[in-house]
Amino acid sequence: MRKLLIISILSAAALLPGRAQSVEVDASVELFSAYIWRGDKVCGTQIQPSVTFNYKNWALQSFGFLAIDGSYKEIDWDLSYKIGAVSLHFADYFYQGFGYPKPENYFDFNKNTSTHVLEGIICYIPENLPFSAKWFTFVFGSWLPSTGENAFSSYLELEVYHKFENSGKLSFFMGSSVLKGPYTGYKEDFMPIHLELRYARDLEAGGIKIPVTAAYIINPYARTSFLNAGVGIRF
Repeated sequence: MRKLLIISILSAAALLPGRAQSVEVDASVELFSAYIWRGDKVCGTQIQPSVTFNYKNWALQSFGFLAIDGSYKEIDWDLSYKIGAVSLHFADYFYQGFGYPKPENYFDFNKNTSTHVLEGIICYIPENLPFSAKWFTFVFGSWLPSTGENAFSSYLELEVYHKFENSGKLSFFMGSSVLKGPYTGYKEDFMPIHLELRYARDLEAGGIKIPVTAAYIINPYARTSFLNAGVGIRF
């Protein structure tokens, strides 16, 4: 899986236009105490490498989640196009874990066996307001248990934040499941599942940025809560 992650990142570079000077590249490696995804704990301590290529209004990001104990692995892709404060995304999430019995096959897109999940995303992030709104909808990989049809389950995330001068950003997130989805076992049409208070800041040492993060997360539906912390290197 680690080799596949490296190949994926190199492949992304090969897809970019030849004018390398027009492309901005950002990369980071972070260590988090847990992987919390939309109110659910996916795994414990994990390494999260990522690389982002920006070309004009386009962005291509590849990032992974690798559990330290080997229990979970994930490679994600996100292709986006920005129009003012709005960005449109198409994402592919590929995961292995939870005792999945079949051998890993990255190129398996069969509905009955694939561990790919495809999602369409629209984000509204205004520059002059301390607010953002994001809407996510599964278009492949989220099937209704009763019929096997696509649930088109969605997730709405709202953020309000305050940026401190030269000392980081404090954010509050509220995420809700919309339409019957996996977050509630396909039982509820609308349910808040993710409340999060997060502080993030970039430290600098010798020209290298060191992102640090601390968060407290509550899932009202599952009645669970988590503390999560991270530290890394950004190039």
